[in-house]
Amino acid sequence: MNPDVLYIQKQVKKLYASLSPAIQDGLADCNVSFLAHIRSGQFKAAYEDARVIYKFAKKPETELNTLFHNLLFAEDVITPDSVVFIHKESPYRSSLQVLGREVGFSVQEHEFTNSYWTKDYMISTGKEVVVPVKDSRTNYFTAGFMNQAKANRSLYYAPLQMDEHHRAKSNISSPSQWQAEELLAHSTFARKSVLEGGNFFCAINEQKERYHIVGENAISETMAYNNVDREQAIIYLAKDLSCSVEQILPIPQWTYHLDLQMAYLGKGQFIIHSFDQDKIDFGLSDVEIDGIRKTFEVLKDLFEINIIEATREILEKHGFEVTKVFGCLFYLTDETDPEQLKYVPYCKSSEGFDGALALMMNGIALDLGEKGRHFITARQDLPLFSEQFASSLRDLGVTRVHGADMLEAYDYSGDFLSTLLGIQGACNVSQVAAYMNGALRCQTSIVSKTQSTAFHPDVSKHRFFKHVESYDLAETETSEHPVECATSTSQFRNQ
Repeated sequence: MNPDVLYIQKQVKKLYASLSPAIQDGLADCNVSFLAHIRSGQFKAAYEDARVIYKFAKKPETELNTLFHNLLFAEDVITPDSVVFIHKESPYRSSLQVLGREVGFSVQEHEFTNSYWTKDYMISTGKEVVVPVKDSRTNYFTAGFMNQAKANRSLYYAPLQMDEHHRAKSNISSPSQWQAEELLAHSTFARKSVLEGGNFFCAINEQKERYHIVGENAISETMAYNNVDREQAIIYLAKDLSCSVEQILPIPQWTYHLDLQMAYLGKGQFIIHSFDQDKIDFGLSDVEIDGIRKTFEVLKDLFEINIIEATREILEKHGFEVTKVFGCLFYLTDETDPEQLKYVPYCKSSEGFDGALALMMNGIALDLGEKGRHFITARQDLPLFSEQFASSLRDLGVTRVHGADMLEAYDYSGDFLSTLLGIQGACNVSQVAAYMNGALRCQTSIVSKTQSTAFHPDVSKHRFFKHVESYDLAETETSEHPVECATSTSQFRNQ
């Protein structure tokens, strides 16, 4: 049985045992029902049984929600029961920590790998953290699969006249490279699917059903990596994500990662960028406005129906609310130039940051109860554009949009110097993000606190000793097996 399930079972049984004999007698059937449901994996039914027990024990429902958080409620939204992981070397780390203190959410810095693209290799499915492991091969995407990708009307290769593929980055080539024992109570490895977190959303719809939103690029990559057809690739994804095939929602994409073209706000709400825009004057020059208008007209013809509208239909069909917004601002100087078109999936026109003006979509949502709903994205230096985006989110119940800065990029006089980040010529955060091909969401991962040793040491201890138990080394905590071993012993991980 899953260690999380065992822990929940133990906590509810403990609470039931603390009740008076008379109340226990009255709740006996409810307790039996809870045990049957939790052991058979019927978590929603088990939750309802446990609610009755908590009510009679006069315990707040918030405690029960925390207990069941990763099984039922965790998604790509920061809540009081979630923690945001960010790499120690991320240029957003200091600013995000300041926002955490000001707004009231938890931030945990880490150094699991050398890469600060945390989202790509630390994928939270709600129930667990999945770590993609891909060997060092870079030639798996053959000419045959390139042709197959170009024939897919839900991908950008053919419309943009591209002949080269955006291969997934090989962040982790072996499980032994994963160094998360001190901060994560448990993680599993994805070995078949070529999935990066930027191509993934964990979201719960209005009917409280959890879905895993996966980009077409991930499916295409997985097909090529394993030399299998589309159906088998989706089966591999479902297995690696520990969900059913029906929970996988393939989403068309014009960006190389989904989180550059869309964002999840929580409460079953998605926003997606649309190229169908009338107002483009945000204090820009005539050259920039003309360039954006021409670029958006071309991209509207290429993507608005086959990708953007198709995305809306898929998500709405599965119980999500979808709103089109004006979320990114960029332009090409020549909309017919293949060399510029191949950088459209990065929302720019060159390998550097040419044409990139603002990217609001790549952010993370917060639902903090009485503290309100928020959205954090990378800092933008176009106030009028930021305000129209924030206005769209206010209409959806998100009260405030925050900009995460790159605090280490400012000199003593307060001037922004991208050279302090090792990048030449960039004048602001947006240009640095464009140069790096990713912004705030790419460098963070939202995880249920039940998965964190720092926030739930009792859960960590329970998991550890269940692993020990499987080796017949010990059954309970003793002086020979102190609690601190749970964070320092790695040989019991993922066995």
